[in-house]
Amino acid sequence: MRSIIVGVGNPLLGDDAIGLEIARRLRSMGYNTKEAIAGGIELAEMIAGYDFAIIIDAFHGVGIKEISVDEYNESVANHDISFPSAYKILARYIKMPEVKIIGIGIKKIEVGEKLSSQVEMAIPASIEIVKKIMEDKNAP
Repeated sequence: MRSIIVGVGNPLLGDDAIGLEIARRLRSMGYNTKEAIAGGIELAEMIAGYDFAIIIDAFHGVGIKEISVDEYNESVANHDISFPSAYKILARYIKMPEVKIIGIGIKKIEVGEKLSSQVEMAIPASIEIVKKIMEDKNAP
């Protein structure tokens, strides 16, 4: 099974970078990861051709939760179509993977390159959730 984990975020917007940080840590553990600052079509193209994908991104809220593809709104500012729309369009023409989206709750986005201590504390639990999903899927 070909699998990919994509961390989404903006490294200049504080807590919005949580997906990028988790992807980096998972990469250091041997997982196949990518980092995405873009959303919509670019994000959908990044996962095209894989059998299974996990997307990790910030959402406005509290806690860690799984978000359905249809409910996913990338937190990045983009000028193209949304990820759910891009995923559905590409699925008409090419193989698109099963997708799990893991959201990490943040309170606000501020300019800066550091994660808040509250969001930083969510990293270990988020990594364990991703590892469990990958194990359950027998995904390398």
